[in-house]
Amino acid sequence: MKILKWTSVSFMLLFILSACENKEPNASVSLADTMLVDSFDVNCKTSFERKIVEDSLVILDDSLFTDIKLNFIEISKDDFQGFKKSYKTSCVIDSGGFISGSGLHIVHDCNEICDTYLAEDSTNRKLLLPTDYDSGVMSILLSPSCQKMIVCSSYDGPDFGEYYNYRCGFGVFNVIASQGLKGIVPSLDFNTKDWSIYDLTWIDDKTVALKTYKGRNLDILNAIQFKYYKTILRK
Repeated sequence: MKILKWTSVSFMLLFILSACENKEPNASVSLADTMLVDSFDVNCKTSFERKIVEDSLVILDDSLFTDIKLNFIEISKDDFQGFKKSYKTSCVIDSGGFISGSGLHIVHDCNEICDTYLAEDSTNRKLLLPTDYDSGVMSILLSPSCQKMIVCSSYDGPDFGEYYNYRCGFGVFNVIASQGLKGIVPSLDFNTKDWSIYDLTWIDDKTVALKTYKGRNLDILNAIQFKYYKTILRK
């Protein structure tokens, strides 16, 4: 089993704490003050105070993931909507956006660049969820059994090459809810230059369905030509 690497950020946090204390001696922030977000739609909001929480940050090395190439089968719009409607999890998702009883919740922070974390209640440790894009993570979705999690990000146009290596991508994690952050284990990583992801859903614990587009998702007045696919997640 691959082991997460724990990176201490205490020096930087102490520096920020010192600066903040000199300006506002009575200011204090706890993880309870951070914003909890929905497990699928993540909205960007800025909170500087969130950064002065003294904790440890988990940053995943890319080598912990196995890069995969996937075989996509085109499906209809009705198929995709049916999969979306049928999707449900065997676990309860609590107000923190994650598995009830896991001791984890989702925290999102935007300050020019958006970051999303899984935070552990008992330790104040935070796992930075991987993304290559300044806009941050687009979707976090647990599989029907709640034993896998997909973290998806996407750029919104064909000019992605001016800024990024890929147009969209997602990472897949194995999940053991009873083990807290140590139970969030990197597994698979997929990236493509072919299209952007607009939406996705699990079909079962091995298969996902995607709603994709090749144009630019900027002007809602312009009709976007979507294509729909399903694929099996395997090495």
